[in-house]
Amino acid sequence: MAGVKKHAAPGQKGVSGAGDGSLRTLLDATSDYALLMDLSGTVLAANTAMAKSLGMPLDGLVGSCLYDHLRINLLKKSRAVIEKIARTRAPHRFEDRTGSGNVLEARANPVLDRDGEVFAVAVFIRDITAAKRDEEERMRLASAIEQAGEAFVIFDSEFTISYVNQAFETSMGYSQEEIKGQGVDGLYKGGAANRCYQEMAEAMVQGEVWSGRVTCAKKDGADILCQATVSPIRGRYGVPLGYVGIWRDVTNVEILEREVRQAQKMEAIATLSSGIAHDFNNILGPIIIYSELGLNLLPEAEPVRRSFGHILEAANRAKSLVNQILNLGHRREDDEPVAFRLSSIVRECLKLLRPSLPATIRIEQRFEAEDDLIMADPTRTHQVIMNLCTNAAHAMRPDGGVLTIALREVEIREGGRHGFPSAALGPYVLLTVRDTGHGIAGRDMGKIFDPFFTTKRAGIGTGLGLTVVHSIVTKHLKGAVRVESEEGKGAAFYVLIPKSADPMEVPEEFARGDLLAKGLERILLVDDDFIVLEANRLALERMGYEVEARAGGAAALESFGRDPKAFDLVLTDQTMPGMTGLELSERLLSLRPGVPIMICSGWYEAETIERGKAMGVAEFLKKPYSVNVLAGNIRRLLDTARASQRAERAGAR
Repeated sequence: MAGVKKHAAPGQKGVSGAGDGSLRTLLDATSDYALLMDLSGTVLAANTAMAKSLGMPLDGLVGSCLYDHLRINLLKKSRAVIEKIARTRAPHRFEDRTGSGNVLEARANPVLDRDGEVFAVAVFIRDITAAKRDEEERMRLASAIEQAGEAFVIFDSEFTISYVNQAFETSMGYSQEEIKGQGVDGLYKGGAANRCYQEMAEAMVQGEVWSGRVTCAKKDGADILCQATVSPIRGRYGVPLGYVGIWRDVTNVEILEREVRQAQKMEAIATLSSGIAHDFNNILGPIIIYSELGLNLLPEAEPVRRSFGHILEAANRAKSLVNQILNLGHRREDDEPVAFRLSSIVRECLKLLRPSLPATIRIEQRFEAEDDLIMADPTRTHQVIMNLCTNAAHAMRPDGGVLTIALREVEIREGGRHGFPSAALGPYVLLTVRDTGHGIAGRDMGKIFDPFFTTKRAGIGTGLGLTVVHSIVTKHLKGAVRVESEEGKGAAFYVLIPKSADPMEVPEEFARGDLLAKGLERILLVDDDFIVLEANRLALERMGYEVEARAGGAAALESFGRDPKAFDLVLTDQTMPGMTGLELSERLLSLRPGVPIMICSGWYEAETIERGKAMGVAEFLKKPYSVNVLAGNIRRLLDTARASQRAERAGAR
């Protein structure tokens, strides 16, 4: 025991019988430190362990006053305990920590005489340091489980719940008292969940760990998706005493994973569309150029001229379709929205949607907005419209009905207008998607935007379409969405989107009809596709230019290297084998800095344009282009270069 005062024991001996061998044997039989003392503190008997703990021989301890061997604070506590025992005749327990950090537990029990009076106290002292440490560890573990973010469920071999932590109560809505004694199977929902429960039960019987995702039912009836891990709790010799389940709500994680998979699919589409765009636009390019040349060269009265007009119209429709595919595949960053008219995206969606709808569904358009300019990502806006229209079409199967898409302008001047209490004040475009289908039941109205909630039969709906719509509208478009419906009478979704405050940049238009932008300069024309090369050569020569056409970057570099000043402008394709247009431009600019270069491609990555502009490329032209657009861009670059040369000569003088 800590703080012992060592001195010679007094001559007082123990009471009669204190030194008896049987009592000594009895005290030595216990692993505790043990002694018998009278009410004055005199040690009547003790075991060897007690004497050893005090650092003195047993004979020296017996007959001495215990208080003489104790620290001052422990001395006061011991005297108070003895006085209390003498007064109350009740046992007492207290703990003491030694200087070395060990924890001792002292139990003092009264010894009564024949009259029932306390004449002595038996003291037993035990080192409980290890037990205390284990208890603290258990308390820390219990506290960690109770405060963990994951839900913990402990159940017995009959799969009856015996404990849940706070996270479970919060996520599932059940209190500890409500859920105790209930079966675990009651928390699982649906056929797939029941199968997971059966797999889990089989794994538990076999003493294995089970892990998987399962849909669980909350107290209020809502569903959450959980990542669950269930393990057996083993006792001595590996015998299962019960099971512990750890549940983590991954509902939002599942949504994010689906969005990632969708993004990966969109990225795959982007890669595919980028690959085919060059070849497809190379096919369309000559068709458009030859058609425009035919229309330009043939007299108005020529019957075949009308055929050239039809060819050009079909080619432009194909060009528009390619642009739609490219816009779907290549998503802009959230911090780079563009200004566009909402009606244009709606029309694109309807063109894609119409062939997939049964003939029994009629589409009506009501565009009443004169100014429907918004600032957003066209791809995400497209996704909102397609999801709403697809849901409306499903609601009208198999009997058919009317799908109405309407646009109009609204002004929010006070809270609560147009049924959007959370909308900010200001001008908006209101998109309405209405159907005449089966409608939405009143009990489901509050859940239609919840993840995984769907009224469609299994295998048809994912329950994420309207969740995505709500997320895009509120977070990306900074708008609001609401629904009106009555069971059996269709549904209407209203999407409120803020109008753009910035005017839309309108691309420069060039004159139609006669090729007005002509010239006499010399142009180096580069393309690996012979048909494209010939079409552009013919168009440029009809404009009056002298053209040297080269099939590929290596041939063009050879021609340019012979006399870098022989060409007034270089017109090159970007995607060519062996040497890209950007690589060719870098080589040409090293031979003649400042030479006007125009690069053409069916699709540009932002990085390509940035690199080209940085090295000195004057213009990027998207394929397929019309003859007038080509003529106008070339003339503008040549005139700009000529003006720059005149300014340099004037400055030199």
